Amino acid sequence: MENIKSLIKTATVQLREKTSQGLSTNTSLLIRAQYNDSISVYAGVFTNEVAAVNITKIKAAFPALPDGFYDILASRIIDNNFCNERLTDAVNHVIDTCQYPTPTVADFVSFDRKIKVFNYEEMLKKGSEFGNEIWNNYRAIQFKNRAKKVWVHVDDIKMFNLNDEV
Repeated sequence: MENIKSLIKTATVQLREKTSQGLSTNTSLLIRAQYNDSISVYAGVFTNEVAAVNITKIKAAFPALPDGFYDILASRIIDNNFCNERLTDAVNHVIDTCQYPTPTVADFVSFDRKIKVFNYEEMLKKGSEFGNEIWNNYRAIQFKNRAKKVWVHVDDIKMFNLNDEV
């Protein structure tokens, strides 16, 4: 348990260093990962308490992992803007699916659930391929970190509570 407390302390120090370099805690932790043609469904806060619970689960499931693994994992989780829900889902996923004796940091960090977004040109192509009714199934959203609007399926908007302020 003492090692977990040390890990959380290290993660907190790293987070404070990041915020002191000009990133506010809110923007570094509440950002929704965006890719060229998709966005992450995860957005929210990262807390030490949830990190400690998940690290305890990893230690129980994979007791042979060296302590240095957790330092690297904590650093990568912070650098990749994990939120509580994504971390919990990633840990559960790796525990459920790891096929080797021990997981890698990449097994945790690469976990994400994404939804597809379309640019205007792609929507025009969908419209010509499937008919104009396609426009009833998608809504344009302007995300803060994108120069242009993207179209997202209305079911995804509702399910993941997406709006223009994301």
